[in-house]
Amino acid sequence: MRIDMRDQLPTEAVSRQITNDTQFMFQFYKPCFQFYAPSPSIDSHMSPRRLQQSLTTALHSCPLLLGRFTVHADQTISHSYDPRNPNLPTLEFQSTDLTFSELKSQGFAYSLCQRHSMDLAIPDGAIRRLSDEQPMLMVKVTYLHGGGAAVFAMTNHVAFDGNAMFSFLAYWAQCNNGHGVELPVDLQPVSNAILTNVDQTSDISKDAAQSPAEISVDATRLPAEIGTMITRAVSRDTMIPCVYSITTQDLRKLKQQVEASGELQDGEWVSSNNVLTALISQCVARANMRAHVYEHGPWTVFQALDMRRPLGLPLRGLGSPIILAECNASADHVLRPDRLPALARRVRMSVDAYTPEYLRNAMQWMHTTYAGLARDGVDEPWRHFWFSALNTNRRCVGVSCMNRIPIYDADFGAGRPVMARSFNPRPNYVIVFPGPPGETDVYDSLHMYVTLERPAMDALRADPEWTSVCTLVSEF
Repeated sequence: MRIDMRDQLPTEAVSRQITNDTQFMFQFYKPCFQFYAPSPSIDSHMSPRRLQQSLTTALHSCPLLLGRFTVHADQTISHSYDPRNPNLPTLEFQSTDLTFSELKSQGFAYSLCQRHSMDLAIPDGAIRRLSDEQPMLMVKVTYLHGGGAAVFAMTNHVAFDGNAMFSFLAYWAQCNNGHGVELPVDLQPVSNAILTNVDQTSDISKDAAQSPAEISVDATRLPAEIGTMITRAVSRDTMIPCVYSITTQDLRKLKQQVEASGELQDGEWVSSNNVLTALISQCVARANMRAHVYEHGPWTVFQALDMRRPLGLPLRGLGSPIILAECNASADHVLRPDRLPALARRVRMSVDAYTPEYLRNAMQWMHTTYAGLARDGVDEPWRHFWFSALNTNRRCVGVSCMNRIPIYDADFGAGRPVMARSFNPRPNYVIVFPGPPGETDVYDSLHMYVTLERPAMDALRADPEWTSVCTLVSEF
C-alpha cells in the first residue's frame, strides 16, 4: 500500500532561510533501515493508519524542506516554503515472510532486506526542474513474519543532513505517541546576518581569489566527464562494503594512549573523533598500499567538518553544511602504527585551521560561482562542483563522524530500534554512526561503514592494528 502525502502538508508554514552552505553539491539520496524487535505494541502503535496520521501531524508542525526546495527554469534555487512544490513525501506499507530472527542472524544485512523488497529504488537524486516529482522523503514500513518491523527511510541529502533526517524521524515517533514535544529543527525566522546572501548578479571574477582549496569547479566539461576524471575505474563487483564496530571503551583507550604519548604540545588536545579518524586513515591507507591498489606514497587525510559549529549556527538546522578538513600524511604516518598520535594531532590541527572567516568566504565563493554558472546557462550547475579529496584517483582517505545523530531515538511506542543499517558506496570514505543502545540506553559502540576494493578489504581484515579493536558486524 502506497500513500501519497501530497495533500498532507500545511498551506502555510513558518520558514527560515536555509543555511548558506554546500547543500546544492549533495543531490543524492540517503537510505537507512531501523529495525524493531517483535512486540505486541507493534500492531497497535505502528499500524498503517496510526503511522499515517502521526506523519501528517509531524509534517504540519515540522515541515522541514519537504515543500521548500525548488530549482527554477533558469537553474537558480529558492527555499521559501511552498506546498505546491512537487517534491512531497510518500509512505508505503508491506508484509514479508522474513522473520526478525533471520534478519538478526545475518547481522541485519542491507542486501538481505533488498532481496525481500524492503527498500525502495534509489533515484539519481538530481532535482533539475520545478516539475520534477522526486520526493524529498520516502518511507516504507515492512511488517516481519512472526512479529517485528523495519522502517526504511530515504531523504535527499540536498534537503536533509543525517542529523536533520533522524531528528525528524524521532519527532515523528513522538507525534505517534501523542507527546507534546519541542521541534527538533529550528523553524523560527532567524537572523542570517552572519551569512549574508550573495548578490546573484555579482561579478564572479572578483571572488575568484577566494576559491577554497578543498572545492573544485569546472564548467568546461560535462558532468559525466568530470565523474570519469575524479572516479577510479573499478568494477562495482570488486567493491566490498562492510560494517565494522569499535567499542567506546577501546576508543577511549586509544585516546588515552595519544594523550600519554608526549606528541601533544602544551595546551593542545585531540577529540575521540580525531583519534578515530587517524586510526581509520592509517589502516585503510595501509591496506590499499599493501594490496597494491594504490602505489606507495603520501596520503591526503580528511575529517568531515560540520560548518555550523564554528559559525555559531543551530547544530540541528537544515541543509548539508560540511567541508572536508584536509591534512597531508606521509607514507610513514600511515604505515607505522606508532605514528598514530602524530596523525591524530595533524587531524586536530587541520580541523582547528578552519576559521569562521574562511568558511564564510568559501560559501560566498560557492554561491557566487553557482549563480554565475546558472546565469551563463550551464546545465545542472551543481554537478560541476566537487570536493578534491573525494577524487578516488588520488591517495585520499577520510572519515565522516556522525556519532551524535539520534539514529536510535525513533520509538513509535513499541520500543527503540534495536539496530539501524545504511550503506556507503564511496571507497576510502568511512562513515561512522552510533551503534545500538547498550543496557543503559546509551550507545557503547560505533559502527563504521567501510567500502574498499576487494584486495584492500582482504588486507584490512589481516591488519592486526585494525582487528585488535574493530570487529566485523556484517557485509553488505
